[in-house]
Amino acid sequence: MDGDAVLCQVLTDYLQGQGFGVTVAHDGDTGLLQVSQGIYDLVIVDDRLPRLGGIEVLRRIRRQGELPVVILSAGNDDIERIVGLELGADDYLSKSCNLRELVARLNSILRRTRLALAAERMRGSGIESLNLVPSQRTAIWRGEPLPLTSTEFDVLEALFRRPGHAVRKAELAKTVLGREIQHYERSLDMHISNLRKKLGKLADGRSPILTVRGTGYQLLRK
Repeated sequence: MDGDAVLCQVLTDYLQGQGFGVTVAHDGDTGLLQVSQGIYDLVIVDDRLPRLGGIEVLRRIRRQGELPVVILSAGNDDIERIVGLELGADDYLSKSCNLRELVARLNSILRRTRLALAAERMRGSGIESLNLVPSQRTAIWRGEPLPLTSTEFDVLEALFRRPGHAVRKAELAKTVLGREIQHYERSLDMHISNLRKKLGKLADGRSPILTVRGTGYQLLRK
């Protein structure tokens, strides 16, 4: 997220050249909306965003979870940098930093995040040892491989990444189907139904996947 259109284009071109997928927002409100509607590995935030400042954007992202956030600053204010780090920024860099350094910092953060996520997955989701291995697109359920279609795996992974939290149907559709869901369309519901059949019931008789009325779906925590 950055209000400087020229800098955004420079960063986008460079990061895409380094293999990153990039989504751009030029103000904090739009950026937060994108974060809430999509699945991202990391967010870069300008500390002086228009309409909603970078520090406030960081605060709101932290209320939602641990999505990595890197703040880019045009100034050299140590107090702002310290406040940003205290509020949970994963790194705080000058806008004038070398782009190779920026990529190195991003890759370092992503490595740490993926290692932490892998460790969490080794412990399971909290519901009777559900484990996913995205690199192999396999799911282990109750100690056995779970046969899934490609779309079913994508749906389960999206829910698995946020256990105990409702994931909106619009977000699932965009992430899994690659498009907006149409009014009265039932394709996503059918994938959820098939997943529920394959997962069966928990010990208390509930399905591992809850329907959250008016919102979407949620993978239960134990």
